[in-house]
Amino acid sequence: MALFRQDDKKDKAEPMKAEPVKAEPVKNEPAGKSITIVGTGCEITGDMTPGGNIEIYGKVKGNINAGAFKVSVMEKGVIEGDVTAEHVSINGLMMGTCCAKNTEILQKGELNGVCRAEAFSIITGGRFTGQSEPYKSNKVNPDIVVAGKEKTINQK
Repeated sequence: MALFRQDDKKDKAEPMKAEPVKAEPVKNEPAGKSITIVGTGCEITGDMTPGGNIEIYGKVKGNINAGAFKVSVMEKGVIEGDVTAEHVSINGLMMGTCCAKNTEILQKGELNGVCRAEAFSIITGGRFTGQSEPYKSNKVNPDIVVAGKEKTINQK
């Protein structure tokens, strides 16, 4: 019994030759659409400046400066350091200073440290141990800058 017939050899095609592929430039996604995820079991030591929203499922030891983006500490997530962002949502553990326009502590969230926020909410079950202070934006007002230095304005 033969597995191959003689005519099968005639039907075999020659191997294809690879042609060069022209790579098109990758278009950057608009700001706010990219998400950085620190996964469960992952531990990052050092300061971070993500280019979009960030979700922490693992552990971050260091400061996070997210600017106009959102930082979310998920249920088992931990941050040991300071966070500066537009919005901070805590459903895990955060130890440090939180500076955001809007800060929320969810049902399983805990913030130990300082909270600087315009709007600060704690959902039933959430815990806050520390100090609450007025929110101060990091933006410099051009009216108070003279020759590259800030000047003191007498407020009445």
